[in-house]
Amino acid sequence: MVAISCFYNHYNKIPVNFTFIQFNQFVKVILNDRIVILTNKQLVSNDKLYKMFKLSLLCTKDTSQINVDPSNYFGMGVLTQQYWKHIEFTTDYDFVELSKAKYRNPLLAQEPKRPSSSKKIRKFEKLFDTYMTERIKDPDELMKEYFSIHLSGLNEYFTRYIEHNAKIELLSSIMHNYGRDVYSSVRRFL
Repeated sequence: MVAISCFYNHYNKIPVNFTFIQFNQFVKVILNDRIVILTNKQLVSNDKLYKMFKLSLLCTKDTSQINVDPSNYFGMGVLTQQYWKHIEFTTDYDFVELSKAKYRNPLLAQEPKRPSSSKKIRKFEKLFDTYMTERIKDPDELMKEYFSIHLSGLNEYFTRYIEHNAKIELLSSIMHNYGRDVYSSVRRFL
């Protein structure tokens, strides 16, 4: 099954758009307007690119669905959480239009027969390294920010849950050991 994912770094002038179209044996990587086809092994061997791929999977709402632009019925894209101006992730999903496949659904495409040439891959990696040093944060930092935003509510919930259980345990211990009178007095102060 074909899957599509996107990591979109918003800037006012030129945004950075990573789109990954994953087939069984190959992955088509689109960095703004540059396209390269890699094998799964080649993708995993490039550590930063593989981390960007994992981050794109986290940011994309549904990897098995292509959405149509509400303002332009011919434009196709993906719903993804954007990284806003090198500052933070957005919490809602925004429509990101596919640059090279505006009128064709990439989920209906056939799997490529072979990967890109080594020369094309080297050019792509050079462009990728330029973007990673100048315009995009380290993928590990981006992952930390993503998880800190999305897990902050969960962390607060478990903190309250642990405090509540500790309070119940303390009060039940007092009730069992000292009786109802001491329990009532202590409960007023908690």
